[in-house]
Amino acid sequence: MNQKLVNTILLSLAFVAMVIGVHRSIQESDIAGNYWIYMIGFMLYIVYHYRKKKQTE
Repeated sequence: MNQKLVNTILLSLAFVAMVIGVHRSIQESDIAGNYWIYMIGFMLYIVYHYRKKKQTE
């Protein structure tokens, strides 16, 4: 699979997870209950950043 496409998908999923986390936190008034959504988004961003850094080397 094209590496740029995989990077784009990872970054998009990270962004979507963060938006969903913010939306659910506002709706439910509970940031701690939606912590796992933020961590999924953060983990996807870390994987994206690692892959991007590895490609430039």
